[in-house]
Amino acid sequence: MEKIGWGLFSLAIAVLLVATFSSTGDKVKQAQLFKQKEFGIINTYKSWDNFANELNISKRSSKIQDFDMVITKNNKIYSVKFNVIEESTKGFSIYQYNQCLMCETKQENKVSIEKDVVDSWSGYADLIDTEDFFKDLQLVKESQQRKNNYDYSLIRSSGQYEETALEGEYYFLEGARFKPMNPPDNNEFYTAFNIQVMGNNFPEGFSSGEDTTKTFLVSDYQSKKYD
Repeated sequence: MEKIGWGLFSLAIAVLLVATFSSTGDKVKQAQLFKQKEFGIINTYKSWDNFANELNISKRSSKIQDFDMVITKNNKIYSVKFNVIEESTKGFSIYQYNQCLMCETKQENKVSIEKDVVDSWSGYADLIDTEDFFKDLQLVKESQQRKNNYDYSLIRSSGQYEETALEGEYYFLEGARFKPMNPPDNNEFYTAFNIQVMGNNFPEGFSSGEDTTKTFLVSDYQSKKYD
């Protein structure tokens, strides 16, 4: 079992490990990614397209990292966190997005976007393009398989092309639909870009497990076994 907390968003540590800062604290427009709380009626790709236009983020050279979104059983967006890494001739711009739409205080509910510029970002090549991610997220949103009986769901992705062998149900993307597949056996891993949906009766403290987790492989996957 893997414990997933709402504090999964650990950019500060990652930056210290992989990047060299050239400037910090750049002012950025506090734009909202999703204009509505109703997740069911949102088009995630169009929302991203409008968001990128508002912040003047490149749609060709930006990638996503550590996406976390909590939604309620009745499809209300509770919170959203993610990083966008944008490459340019000046280096890499790191946008840190954080909003809790249903927290108790107005301050918590405000959009918070911080931007830093770094000289290098070693994991950039292994991340999924933002456009591809939000198109895939739209397909996960529309799929019946993502639904569960919990009060809250965490939709999460590291954004990395990575190995995964979590317990629970697995689905692979064929065309524009997800089809069920067998979970990995002992010592077996699937390697792909993936989006996971985890259920819990509280908006934090999510844990992966056979009954709580669904993994959606959103790119061509490879199966590997280790001795």
